[in-house]
Amino acid sequence: MTTTRKTPALLARSVALNIGARAYSQAFERFDADEPLHALEAVKAAQTGLDVLTRQAVAQARQGGATWRQVADALGLNSKQAAQARYGD
Repeated sequence: MTTTRKTPALLARSVALNIGARAYSQAFERFDADEPLHALEAVKAAQTGLDVLTRQAVAQARQGGATWRQVADALGLNSKQAAQARYGD
């Protein structure tokens, strides 16, 4: 059996998806599953957690010398200005 090594980007995406899924699951369990709006509230809770992690990761990347262009590319944003406007110092 061969094992494929994950690149840092794939590993990070996998971790983020697991964190998001876990946050969604935990939040959703608190709500009545028959109420569709509760699912949206659970999704929002998961997004909020991932937003915090994103801001922390951006701060670490910037402290480590990453440029705003590199941050933008890693986040799939169109420009360094977009990254700086959203996550700026």
